[in-house]
This record gives sequence, C-alpha cells and structure tokens, in this order.
Amino acid sequence: MLLIRNGSSGNRVHRLDAHRYCNGGGHRFSPVQAPLVMPEIFIYEIVYTKPDDSDSGFLTLDNSSNERPDWFEYWPIRRLLLNEPLDEESFYGFLSPKFKQKTNLSAAAVREFVSRPRGATDVFLFSPTIHLTAYHLNVFSYGDACHPGLLHVATQFFSRIGQPTNLNELVTNSDNEVSSNYVVAKPRFWRAWLNVTERLFAIAESPTDPLGAELRKMTSYRGRHDVQMKIFILERIATWILARDSRFVVRARNPFVAHSRIYKLPVAIVCDALKIAYVTHYDRAYKDLFKDMFFLVSKFGKFFGWQIRLGNVFGSKHVRARLMALASYWTKAGRS
Repeated sequence: MLLIRNGSSGNRVHRLDAHRYCNGGGHRFSPVQAPLVMPEIFIYEIVYTKPDDSDSGFLTLDNSSNERPDWFEYWPIRRLLLNEPLDEESFYGFLSPKFKQKTNLSAAAVREFVSRPRGATDVFLFSPTIHLTAYHLNVFSYGDACHPGLLHVATQFFSRIGQPTNLNELVTNSDNEVSSNYVVAKPRFWRAWLNVTERLFAIAESPTDPLGAELRKMTSYRGRHDVQMKIFILERIATWILARDSRFVVRARNPFVAHSRIYKLPVAIVCDALKIAYVTHYDRAYKDLFKDMFFLVSKFGKFFGWQIRLGNVFGSKHVRARLMALASYWTKAGRS
C-alpha cells in the first residue's frame, strides 16, 4: 500500500492499492471501473523533503528517501506506475518541485486547464517556453547542443528497441514538445511512455552493455558535469512518442510563457510556426519551402534577437509593445 498525501487538504491521504505486473516485456495498468462522471485529475508534486512540508496544492509523491538520485524524478514516477492501478479515464501528472518556478502556474490553474471540456484529449502539455527548442529542428538536436553526443546515443537507443528514428530529420514543435516531463495524461499515454523508458532503464542498468555505458556517461548540465546522459534522453521520450504517434490527442497550454529573455520569443515563434507548417502541410513543394525558411530564420536567430533587444533598449514603440504583450503571458499565468 502506497500512501500519498494531498498537499491541498491537510492530512487527507490518497490511498492506492499496490499492483504490479508485466506482460510480454511491457507494462500495463489494471483498469479501474469508474462511474460516468467527469474524469478525475491526479497531479503529483515530487518532493525530496518530508511530505508534510509541501503546500503546493498538488498531491504529494514522496521521494524523500531519494534511493536512486541518478534517476532524478524518474525513480518515484516509475515506482508509482509499476505499482499502482490507474483509472483509465482519469488524468495523471508527475511534476518536479520546480514546476511553479518554471511555469508560474498554480495547482488550481493546472487543474482548471485540464478540466475544460476538450473532447477526446489524451495528453496535456505544460512546457514553460519554446524559445529554447524552437531554433532547433527537434528536441534531440537541441539536446545535442547542450549535451554533446546525445543525438548519437539516442539514435543507438531507438535502433536497439526496434524503433529506428532519423533524428536529423524528425521535426518537433510546440504541439508535441514538452520539457521536464510536465505532462498530464491518461494511462494509455503513460503505458506507451513507460514501455519505452523501461527499455532505456534496463539498458542503462546493465553493467556489461556498451550502450548502457554510454547512457551512464556524465554530461554537462548547468555548468556542472555530474548528470548522466540517460536523464536527458529520458526527458525527450514523451516528445518522441507524441511526434510519431498521431493517435494521441494533445493540448498544449500557452507555450510562449517566459519569465526572462523575452526578446528571443518573436523569432522562436516564427521558427515554431514554420515547423508546424512543415508537419501539417500536404504539398511537398511547400513542405520543402517551410523547412528551408526554418533553417534560414534559425541560422540568423541570434542576430534577429539582438535587433529586437536593441529596439527595445532604444525605445522602438512597436518592439516594446510586442515584447510587453509577450511578457504579459507570464503575469497572466501567475493570476490564473
């Protein structure tokens, strides 16, 4: 029995009966029969301190023992998904302690967005901003710029699991990109995600597998060199699934919310729009044009960004008005 405390309602405890089983090398969750009512929403904040210390309004997923710090948030998420039956019609999310800091969203705002009538939506995304990844063709290309070698290791991994992917051609955008696993989704998405991440887990845990050694290599992260490559590939699995499987209906909350470096957003929005146009257009000639335009704009992204920044500094009314409008998304998120 796993006890999970609800941070928004004092000492009320959310109880889930433990249940774990595998089938054919994959994982599935025991469906729980539910009445015909609005789907329930179970969004957990992963905490590294005592559960009682959390006052975020989310349910609390206790990782205070931090048994496997090398796996970061994946360890408690994995533990819950392997051991708890999930209601097939409910939504589940597992957010890091920095969610509020990165998105300026409260628990109430997240629940309100998920609760809106959305038809057959399976997955909700809460990425804080697109200006980091938009200049790159996909999240793996961006990851390789931050963590050299990631593209090569990820390509090896997808080939190993029988899902070869040309990561030099894959196009991702704000309709399917998500950072930090800021996903709220139904169990069928989490099954697909876990079946891939557990393959990565098994390889990375193998002391004799050469690919496992590559996944365990330390890479750069925020000025340090103390996080293993596996974490940054794992963080991109959700996007990889959503970019390749159109059966999942996805809704992304405003991807233009940013707390700083607002001057980077205008060009990022153009790059993102060109990638969306490339993915959604049926005509090959137009697709090639959109892709060529993307590479042209992204190549000069820094130059355009500095032009916008200078325009703001020297008082261009048009530039300032647009940047103020973009900056307001952060403030509006905090009020919701």
